[in-house]
Amino acid sequence: MKRNSIKNIVLLSIMVLTFLLLKSCDRFTEVGLPKSQITRDVVFKDDQLAKSAMAGVYRSLEESGFLSGSSSGAQVILGAYVDELQSYANATSDATIFYQLSHMASSSKINSLWTTTYTQIYNINSVIEGVENSENLSPEVRNRLKGEGLFLRSMLHLYLVQTFGAVPYVNSTNYEVNQSIGKNTINQVYDQCKADLTAANALLPETMAAGNRIYPTKIAAYALLSRIAYYEKNWDAAVQYSSVVINNTQYKMETDLNKVFLKDSFGSIWQLLPFNSSYNTYQGNVFILNTAPPTNVALRQDFVDEFETNDARKTSWIGQKTDSQNKTYYYPFKYKQYSTSASSLEYSVVLRVEELYLIRAEAYLQKGQYDLAVSDLNKIRSRAGLPSLVNSADPNVLTNALIKERRSELFTEFGHRFYDLRQHNLLDIVMPVKKTNWKPHFKLLPLPEKELLLNPNLNPQNDGY
Repeated sequence: MKRNSIKNIVLLSIMVLTFLLLKSCDRFTEVGLPKSQITRDVVFKDDQLAKSAMAGVYRSLEESGFLSGSSSGAQVILGAYVDELQSYANATSDATIFYQLSHMASSSKINSLWTTTYTQIYNINSVIEGVENSENLSPEVRNRLKGEGLFLRSMLHLYLVQTFGAVPYVNSTNYEVNQSIGKNTINQVYDQCKADLTAANALLPETMAAGNRIYPTKIAAYALLSRIAYYEKNWDAAVQYSSVVINNTQYKMETDLNKVFLKDSFGSIWQLLPFNSSYNTYQGNVFILNTAPPTNVALRQDFVDEFETNDARKTSWIGQKTDSQNKTYYYPFKYKQYSTSASSLEYSVVLRVEELYLIRAEAYLQKGQYDLAVSDLNKIRSRAGLPSLVNSADPNVLTNALIKERRSELFTEFGHRFYDLRQHNLLDIVMPVKKTNWKPHFKLLPLPEKELLLNPNLNPQNDGY
């Protein structure tokens, strides 16, 4: 972690984010203290102020970093990195740099993704420590905010480890420790992620009603534990955790594909709330093409062509725009709202139940329970209007079908395709065909050069950079 960055936020940088909420948090304006006098002790003596601090964290997640639906988020840069998106932006844009595979350890986007995420983690740790040390908060608020903080800390570290490999797991605001912190192994990061989620599970509510799933719950924690089990190839745990989510009747797949990304979708597990009641999602604004040719990103033609015939996801989730030269461009159309509306219609969906069916299908497949694997895959395929798969004696046939379903179902959602190709050891098979300049070491992003210079304990650099 940067020495100067940490020192600048020692006095609770989360409060900067909190003050961004002044217009939407009337309670906060009643405090009557200038910004310089707002301290952690003051914030965590009041339930509403403490909740506002956590609201600042959520706002930052929506605005930047892995979970942002903006052009800086994982779904754009990692979608362009692999075989989902083509960049039409200028040569120095993040999307183009990743699309052309010209990223380096010195790239500003590499550094900003790292520092943004660790700043978010620092702010989360500030909230966790604030509520832990407060004697004034109600037990309900204390438990909820700590549980949410633990969940978010786990999720962000999971994205870091999946993207960069071995990384530090930062669980305090002690800058003297953080400025010289060393890396944890991938397995150690997984273990700490699971420990945080287990602790969060004891504090979070069981569920939330559809349309209000803007905070983590126990179901969200189980969904994330299931994803970790998928990455670890712990198939028993993957079945266990995914089944908890699938068997909860409040969470179910929407039969209408056009309802999957609405704010009141029954399949949504955790969503990010737009910071204004008339706003929708960054995804809609970034992906929907109102003019052609594109000036940012669009779907690759080969991605569109590889959908199965009659797959309803192709017609429902992919839009198209034709330019004056009669050339057609395709774009992700999961989110239908390009701009504001009288009230928000769509929230950014971070976790949804369909992923759990795909995780459980793979777990069943790896455990040799082919009938159960096919059953879960066919639930996804049936909703897409595709014929049911027939159980095959050849597990490779089912594996290929599973990978194809993950691609068709989860495209441009926070980097799933990149992580899935690596999970199945397919990056060096698929990507050289798509991009002739693909190199094996691109399976991980480089650690930021600036961070290695500031903290030698983060060495060695990832192979190839």
